[in-house]
Amino acid sequence: MNDLPRASNGEVNADLADVHRFGAASESLFRRLYRGLSRRQQLEHELREQRQVAQRHTAENATLRRRFEQLESEHRQRGDELDRLTKVLSSLDEGIIVQDVNGKVTMMNQAAQDMLGGKRAFWDSALGTLFEHYRAVQEAASELTPLGESEEMPLNNRIVRAQLIAIGDEANRRIGTVIILRDVTHDALALRLKDGFVTHIAREMERPVDVIKLASELLSGQPEDAAVNQRLLDKLLRNVEILDQLALELLDISRMNAGAFDVQREQVGVENVIWAVVNGIESDIKSRGIDLLVMTRALSGVEARGDDTRLQWALGHLIRNGALFSKEGGYVAVAARVEPRNAKTYALISVSDNGVGISQEDLPHIFERFYRGRASHGSDSAPGLGQGLYVARAICQAHGGFLNVESRLNIGSIFTMGLPVHEVVAEVA
Repeated sequence: MNDLPRASNGEVNADLADVHRFGAASESLFRRLYRGLSRRQQLEHELREQRQVAQRHTAENATLRRRFEQLESEHRQRGDELDRLTKVLSSLDEGIIVQDVNGKVTMMNQAAQDMLGGKRAFWDSALGTLFEHYRAVQEAASELTPLGESEEMPLNNRIVRAQLIAIGDEANRRIGTVIILRDVTHDALALRLKDGFVTHIAREMERPVDVIKLASELLSGQPEDAAVNQRLLDKLLRNVEILDQLALELLDISRMNAGAFDVQREQVGVENVIWAVVNGIESDIKSRGIDLLVMTRALSGVEARGDDTRLQWALGHLIRNGALFSKEGGYVAVAARVEPRNAKTYALISVSDNGVGISQEDLPHIFERFYRGRASHGSDSAPGLGQGLYVARAICQAHGGFLNVESRLNIGSIFTMGLPVHEVVAEVA
């Protein structure tokens, strides 16, 4: 053993230096390795946290997506319900106007727009005044609380009944207003017409009844062996006839209203109808200082199918009207002819006069039931109930014909009856 060579101090130092360098290098390597492992672990931890956060976000996003889809579905459902509600409201005859708490119109159905004449007309109408009257009301006792009683008001040439209703929330605060409108023009006019009709019929019946009573008293006061007073009898009979005609007219009107108005279908000679009427009223018209002229052309053998009594009544009413609105020295002319119209042949009977005529204001309404225009001869209104022309036109139409009028104020009028010709019977030579 002693033979082994001995290392010198230099060699030993060199070896130690090598070990030191190896150790330093190993320390640096392991330190870097440790740091890398630590960083890796940190990164893995952060990755796990990020993964967890992402999973949470994914879950939250899924929840949010489901909530969004649910809200979207509810929105579509509410939209569909609103569309259906809007369609229902649009189909109603009643007008519906919905406003917010400040009065801004948020919805107005078609019926309300028709009654108003458009949305922009709201604030200039009586409805704007009605809303302003209740604008200060802030509380609503329930979900829908009427504000005052329904009111009847003029609106765009109509008569409308309006009800203002406050819309309340859960805290009984007013959050809006709804106005319900109902067109009562027909009802209001019917009520006025009814009241006016009762007054007019009382006056019309009062006149002939007074004459009948007076004539009857005078006749009953005469001795039994006294000569018959023909003038009193004529007055008595004439006014009895007036009452009889009035009763027949009213009866026909009631039948028309009930849908039971009908005419007989018999062969009627058109020329016979004209002369039957003229012969029956000629003396009365001439006694007023009015000439009655008759002109017929090619009517011999011309027949219509209808009701002789009602046709005579209609023509007689036209002739009496012409005389009634003519001054002394005037005339009423009856002219008749046959004429083709619209692939049919009609017997046209015209009744013309040179009387006061009809104003352009009254002309479109004279065939309306119980319409009584203003007379042009000094009195407040035309005599009668205003049902004569209505009945006369209905009679013509029931025969498949027509009744038209042309008129100029202070010049005169022409009424034309048109009756379908059933056949023309050739005269035997």
